Amino acid sequence: MAIKRYLGILAALILLALLLARFSQPTVVEPIAAPISSEMLPTEPPQPTQPLPGDQILANYGSTTSTAKQDLDALAHTLANYSILVKGPTPLPLGANEEVAAALLGKNRIKMPFISAKCPALNDSMQLIDRWGTPLFFHAESADRLDLRSAGPDQKMWTADDLHRAHDGSYLSPEKLNPPSLHQPSSLDNHRPSR
Repeated sequence: MAIKRYLGILAALILLALLLARFSQPTVVEPIAAPISSEMLPTEPPQPTQPLPGDQILANYGSTTSTAKQDLDALAHTLANYSILVKGPTPLPLGANEEVAAALLGKNRIKMPFISAKCPALNDSMQLIDRWGTPLFFHAESADRLDLRSAGPDQKMWTADDLHRAHDGSYLSPEKLNPPSLHQPSSLDNHRPSR
């Protein structure tokens, strides 16, 4: 009877060992592959978490909370900050509107974008514009002296309602806004002695 008892205990221990061995092995669960839908794919590249410096400066550009002069001041501030970051003899190109805009967008010596393509100061052609949608005119006095000119509400450049911001932050008065052409005689020409 003792042998039967020992055999029963031994059989129970073997059965317990087999059960433990079976259930102690890690269970591998295979993932269920879900089909990828177009909704799951990103439509645009991820945007940076922080807005670009120029976008922050120009956030109210052309809005009802700013004036036309404040817009030009903000753009001048953007260009000055850009020049600090992109050091060099000529950080900003001394050329046309598109070249200045391209430099701010990242086509510069250090390949650093300062504004995004969604900046309110840009149009679809990637030109810097005034609040009325007209491309701005840039006049470079030197590498660090850039005048900005807006065509004003009539959207025609070189008329009496233009806004001209000089590099020093001053604005030209209406009398000095459109000086007579060098090709036209001035009132002084009438008083010169004839030869």
